Amino acid sequence: MSTCPPHSDSQSRWNQGVGMSTLFHLILIGSLAIVVDHQVDRDSTSATNVIQTRWSAPSKDIEPVVLEVTAVTQKKESASSAPVLSKLPPVLDLNSAPDTKSLSSFLDGPLPQTTQHEESLTTKYAADIVGALLTSSAIGTANSGSGNGSGNGEFFGLNPKSKRIVFVVDSSKSMNFPHESVGKTRLGRVKLELAKSIYSMDEHQEFFVIFFSDFAIPMPARNLQPATPEAKKKFLSWVAKVPGVGTTEPLEALLIALRLQPDTIYFLTDGQFNASIVKAFNKVATQTKGNRNVIVNGICLGNREGESLIRELAEQNSGSYTFIP
Repeated sequence: MSTCPPHSDSQSRWNQGVGMSTLFHLILIGSLAIVVDHQVDRDSTSATNVIQTRWSAPSKDIEPVVLEVTAVTQKKESASSAPVLSKLPPVLDLNSAPDTKSLSSFLDGPLPQTTQHEESLTTKYAADIVGALLTSSAIGTANSGSGNGSGNGEFFGLNPKSKRIVFVVDSSKSMNFPHESVGKTRLGRVKLELAKSIYSMDEHQEFFVIFFSDFAIPMPARNLQPATPEAKKKFLSWVAKVPGVGTTEPLEALLIALRLQPDTIYFLTDGQFNASIVKAFNKVATQTKGNRNVIVNGICLGNREGESLIRELAEQNSGSYTFIP
């Protein structure tokens, strides 16, 4: 019977111990490696989640904007041969009557020539009014006390008894107010009365018509016109087409009437205007009329808002006043 030597058995147990220790350490190292790797993945995932929950606008390259700057030069106005109308300064700024130098543009130079073309109730019936103005039967329809007279330039019952007559007539927007007459509006009614007055003149008399609203609208002539049949027809056709637009600013028209050197001015309006206009007109009239006595007859149409001023203007210029409903 044989037996192993003692040192061989001890060696075998040592070898087994080393193997077991080596295996244990390998397992431990592997486990630690797995745990560390899992923790790294977990931290990486958490960081990713934090970034994804914080939104920020994606970076974008901004292109610079180039502004082109062009030098601006003020264009110098050149003189024109065409007549130009400039609106009067606001009447409310006139605290006192201006001197004749400040009004020289209205007293000297060519007359402004213009006709407004805005649509209004009066222009709507323009064709009817033209026909009425040029037919004696329509002209004779007005009753006594509303402008029916014996002729020679009588206007709304006021007889001028003069040779040179200028009519200064309101054509503001309020003159489109309906009127129960052939004229259909206040302005149409006045135009019919103008036709009656002008048709009643003889050829030794002269006439001129100036409408006004925001500015003066004189008839297309440079001087008073002799009351010939041809002139009556020509200028009454123009009268019929002037519309009612704008506000009531009569000063420019009154001053143009003065420069025409009439014997009589008829001034008609249906509205209120500033008292300084009467002062301005009287001052200019005193300084420019010389030995000529210009009579101003005042007519208030439709309402009495401007009655006191129209009456004052007439009384201070040797004229008469009347109210027409």
